[in-house]
Amino acid sequence: MTLLNQAQVEQLKEISTHLRQVRQEKSIRIEEIAAQTLIRAGVLQALEEERFEELPEPIFLQGFIRRYGDALGLDGDALSHTLISNVVRQDSDNHKNSGNKPNTYISLVLTYILLLVAASAGLLHILNPSQITSESPTPEVIGQQSIVTNK
Repeated sequence: MTLLNQAQVEQLKEISTHLRQVRQEKSIRIEEIAAQTLIRAGVLQALEEERFEELPEPIFLQGFIRRYGDALGLDGDALSHTLISNVVRQDSDNHKNSGNKPNTYISLVLTYILLLVAASAGLLHILNPSQITSESPTPEVIGQQSIVTNK
């Protein structure tokens, strides 16, 4: 799993402790939760035992927490959103602060504009035959030349 900041780790600890306590109060085995949520028992145990380095990325973890909470009769959405709101906020701050990455958006837009201009010019050239050079004979001239040569 990606590294979480201290606040996120604390939030995840609170969530995992709460889930474990509710499961134990209801005397539900972790295997039953795994079968109901389709989450591997090893992942659920890692979550409950706070072995966060064994867990998947935070976006997947959000879904696991939501399904686990729902299986216990809790509001899984609320539990998962408390975690992911912290993770998303940190990730968006990191992207704003990272000025080292080149901005490829501008170069892509310019490439597309140039491509559109070139395609439009090519299409205009193909569809507008009156722009052809004056050296090429028109059909009327060709017809007159053939009459002259036949005499």
